[in-house]
Amino acid sequence: MAVNNFDFTVHNYMEDIVLELVAQKQREDPDFDICERCLMDISAIVLNAVEPQYVKVKTKLEELDDAAVANLNRLIEEAAKQVRANPHHDRVENGTYHLENSSEIMVRQVLEEFVENQSEVELEPDMIPLVASMVLNQTKPRYAVTTRGGAYKRLAQLDHQFIPTTISCIYNVIRQIKDLK
Repeated sequence: MAVNNFDFTVHNYMEDIVLELVAQKQREDPDFDICERCLMDISAIVLNAVEPQYVKVKTKLEELDDAAVANLNRLIEEAAKQVRANPHHDRVENGTYHLENSSEIMVRQVLEEFVENQSEVELEPDMIPLVASMVLNQTKPRYAVTTRGGAYKRLAQLDHQFIPTTISCIYNVIRQIKDLK
């Protein structure tokens, strides 16, 4: 099945929750006066430690229970200690700071090759974002700030199990979707 336009968007809703909690912490705690770069580093560390939510389950801070919020706040505190001990805000990098999950890039590449090369599997183009989201929910996040994400991508490429595991996950997700129909 050839896909002419493999352009789709997926979003980890945990990003919204973590960024909201970090901003809340910054507003409420005068000792949490941290530069933008360090805030992004803290967010990346926390996002790498929690389960992603690409498929909407609980996507707002208000929807989380007290234990989940307490756990996220604990992870933010631990990440802040780690970033304060080794800040990157004095390093000069081109461009602005932003979070990037290299797992999204890798899953997109594997899924695109899968769709292009698997003639026995029929996958409608409008189902591709759902499949990608469900696969990403089962994939370890690899968040980094700006260009440092390239190292995560190279490490994932060296992981000889990443591609076969992702392909297996894609098959399982497609089977789950077909079973629901």
